[in-house]
Formats: sequence, structure tokens, C-alpha cells
Amino acid sequence: MRKNKSKRVEKIFLFSCFIMIFCFLPAGAARVISLLPSYTEIIFELGAGAELAGVSTFCDWPPAAAQKEKIGDYLRPNLEKIYSLKPDLVFAGIWQGSPVAQELRNAGIKVVELPEERKIEDIFRTVELIAAGLGRKKEAAALVKKMKTGLKSALAASRRPAVYLEVDEGGWTAGKRSFLSDAIEKAGGKNIFAGEDKSYFQASWEAVVKRDPDAVVLLSGSAGDFARRPLAQGLKAVKGGRVFTGLDRDAFSRPGPRIAAEIRKLRAWLDGRE
Repeated sequence: MRKNKSKRVEKIFLFSCFIMIFCFLPAGAARVISLLPSYTEIIFELGAGAELAGVSTFCDWPPAAAQKEKIGDYLRPNLEKIYSLKPDLVFAGIWQGSPVAQELRNAGIKVVELPEERKIEDIFRTVELIAAGLGRKKEAAALVKKMKTGLKSALAASRRPAVYLEVDEGGWTAGKRSFLSDAIEKAGGKNIFAGEDKSYFQASWEAVVKRDPDAVVLLSGSAGDFARRPLAQGLKAVKGGRVFTGLDRDAFSRPGPRIAAEIRKLRAWLDGRE
């Protein structure tokens, strides 16, 4: 019952996003600001890079993004800089309790706050929402189709190895509320922390050792350093030489167009083909 109610609430929220974009966006909006790297990548993939008037400090892909005006980071954007760029539209993730979005709206700037991606399918939804604001629905359909096609070979798995994903050193990992947990599933593995009702958190080393993963995926650090941690030599992943450092950290950890290729890469490694 609670699950069905949650789905209904999500559908209502998404419908509201579409209504907000279609009803309140000025026709032919040509000056856009992106406050997240994944949004910037999507906008370029949709062929709308020329419409970007500004991006966040962390927006570094594709290379052309580096040439765009920088408006600060996601949590502390430079409002005066944004005002000076006179954008028609600002794409932002949902700010929890932040007054920034309302301040921009008070200045007459349209702001679209997009929901957090918790599944790979949510990334497709983000593409469609951004495309709706840019008037590029056909391009969005093509991009989503390309991403889905790229994932087809990564869906089936006969035996799912238990995977420990370390997003950053110090035990930072992903729980079930992160799209990265879903990415591991789609690559044919099972996140050892999929039972944690969190997006990202710092897992204790004892918890990792207790779960004894079949495979380890590091987005930061080296396999050698990992193997030198206390009790690491007893882990199945280390004994079997199954510590992977071959993913592009930004491409995999951002909910954007490049993640499909990284999932395929991870699947090939989990299958022993790489």
C-alpha cells in the first residue's frame, strides 16, 4: 500500500515538473544555466551546448563546457554572476531547504528543480525533462534510445557476484537510494550495501570485511593500496584478483549520458571479459 502511494506521489511530482516547464518557460529560451555536471553533459548531448550561458565550477565535460562562464558550485552559486548572465532558465537539482531557488525566482528567473536520480531509468526521465525545457524532444528520444540500447547486453546475469563499490577513499559507498546501486545491478552484480536505505554513506571497514565481497570496484585509490588494508588479504575479491579500477570516475558517478558505456565496461569485467 505504502509502495503504491509512493509511486503515485512520484508520478504527480513528475507531471508537475512537465507542467512547470511547458507552461512557464518563455518560448524560444536561448540562455540556459546548468548547476550540475550531469545536466551540462545532457544539454551538450542534446545538441544545445550553444544555449548554455553558464555552468557550475564542476562542469568539465565535454571539453567545451570548460569554455563556459562559471557561476560557482551547486550549493553556493554566485547569484550576482547568474543575474549578470540574464538566463531564461536555470536547471538545478532539488535544493533541500535552500533559499537559492526562490531567490532566483524572485528575480524573475525561471528555475526547474529536477528530482534526484535513484535508478538508471530516472536518468532517462531527467533527459526528457531537460529536453522539454529546451524544445528538443526528438533529440531526447534518440539519446534515451541510444542509452537503453547500450544497456541491453548488460541486463541478464546468471549469478550475481557481490560487489563492494568504493566511491571515495574512507569507505564512502552507495546505498539503495543511489542510482549507482542500480548501475551495479544492471552490470550483473549485487551491491553489498543495497540493503542500506541511503544514497551515499561512509561504511565501516569491518562492515565490508563481514560482507566479504566477490568483487571490489574502486573509483578512487589503487588496487595495491586496497589489498594492504587490514584483513584485506582474506577477502574473496582480493584472493581472486577481483579489484577493478578501470571505470571513468566522473562518467560512472554522474547520472548522465556516459554512464551506459561504463555499465557495459563493468559488466565485461564482472563477466571476466576484460
